[in-house]
Amino acid sequence: MARCPKCGGEVASPFKTWSVVSKPGKAAERSKFTMGLCECPNCGAKFRAMIEEERVSIKGMIERIRGIEGELVQVLKNLREKIKALESERASLLAEIEELKKEAEARASKLESEITTLRQEVKALKELLSEAE
Repeated sequence: MARCPKCGGEVASPFKTWSVVSKPGKAAERSKFTMGLCECPNCGAKFRAMIEEERVSIKGMIERIRGIEGELVQVLKNLREKIKALESERASLLAEIEELKKEAEARASKLESEITTLRQEVKALKELLSEAE
C-alpha cells in the first residue's frame, strides 16, 4: 500500500506499474523495485511510489541457476531413458507385426489351396451329376 504525500491517504493499488533494477553495489547485490503510479482516492493527487523491493545477489542467482541446471540435467536423463524404452518397445512391436504378417500370409495361402480343392470337387460333382442324367 502506498501513502499519498499530500493528504496521507492510503492507496490500495497503483493503476500502472513497472520494474526498476539498480546497479550492483559493493556486496554484488542488486535491488529490484516495483514502482507504481497511484491516484489518491481522497484528494485525487497522482504520485509515484515504490510498491515492492527485492534484493538480488549474484551468489543467489548463481545458486538458482545451478539448481535449475541440475533439474534440467535430470529431466534430460529421464527423457533419454524414456526414448530408449520406447525405441525398444517399437522394435519389439515391429517384430511382432512381421510375425503376424507371416502367419496371415500362411493362413491365406492355406485357404487358397482349400478353395482350389473345393472348386475341383464341385467341378467333379457337377460332371458326375451331368453324366448320371
